[in-house]
Amino acid sequence: MLTRARVARRYVALVLVVSGIAACIFNAMGTTGGILGDLRFVVTTAFLVLGPGWAAAGFLRRAPAAHVWLLTIGVGVAVTLLVAQIMVSAAFWRPELALYAITVVSVPFLLRHAVVAQ
Repeated sequence: MLTRARVARRYVALVLVVSGIAACIFNAMGTTGGILGDLRFVVTTAFLVLGPGWAAAGFLRRAPAAHVWLLTIGVGVAVTLLVAQIMVSAAFWRPELALYAITVVSVPFLLRHAVVAQ
């Protein structure tokens, strides 16, 4: 039987899958101004900060919620900063490609955490 915490973890994973895909769609459409531009910023930032971390934190078993969220934010920020540093160091500033790459790597793990019984 699934506890409330496990159900909540599944919903967060699903929300992050949707936000990652939405961020890529907004980017591909070139949405920049107005309410959609604001929504693009919020969705993209939320996914980049939480998506990769939640994909990693989903492997924690019986961890307190504080540890899960700490790992989520820590890994998300670290991945985003490392990818940005690599792009700057290589003189290859392509944030749209970084978003697509992080989404392609994170979404399968997020889907696994949303579907597989834990």
